[in-house]
Amino acid sequence: MIEQGILYIQSVIAEYGAWGVFLAVMVEEFFAPIPSALVPLAAGFFLLPPDAGLAVIGLEALFLVAIPVAIGISIASAVFYGIAYYGGKPVIERTRRYTGLSWREIERIEAKMTRGKRDEITLFALRFIPVVPGFALSGFCGIVRYPFDKFLAITFLGSGLRAFFLALAGWQAGEFYIRYLEVIDRFEKQIFLALLLAVLLFAVLYYAWSKSRRI
Repeated sequence: MIEQGILYIQSVIAEYGAWGVFLAVMVEEFFAPIPSALVPLAAGFFLLPPDAGLAVIGLEALFLVAIPVAIGISIASAVFYGIAYYGGKPVIERTRRYTGLSWREIERIEAKMTRGKRDEITLFALRFIPVVPGFALSGFCGIVRYPFDKFLAITFLGSGLRAFFLALAGWQAGEFYIRYLEVIDRFEKQIFLALLLAVLLFAVLYYAWSKSRRI
């Protein structure tokens, strides 16, 4: 299943160029369980001319890969943000007795996240190095009502810059970009699993603490 998705995305990129990059990102974000680095790496391999100068490669990496990727991820992220923004509160309140998390606490998190530039730097870093799945990050920002204009701008810049460097890596690696992909995917999965365990541990501790307060 995953292998077929990778082959399909590669064929779309090779045939349709920048539009193919955009469509491939949309497929990756909404449907396909494939490595997030695949699209820009494959685009760098298929779309950037192997013998061109660095200036030409930089411009083509920007317009053929980075911008289409950034637009695609921004659109998908806005959808997930909107779902969480408008549907998040009922879900939080309905599950409050199980999680101990209330909407008032979400509002306190929101106030902390909008105090300074540190949160913007964190969001940018998570877009540039996506150790947290994009839909989860977008959903969280929607739930805590992170300012949409900042969210969209940081998403565009972080994902675009990451795509730019991955495109250069795919161009430089040539046919070995698949090995790059495997390495990047492996480390992303390891980091994600570690973060998932940390979140689960925090949830268990928070639940135990909230129960102790009620006694």
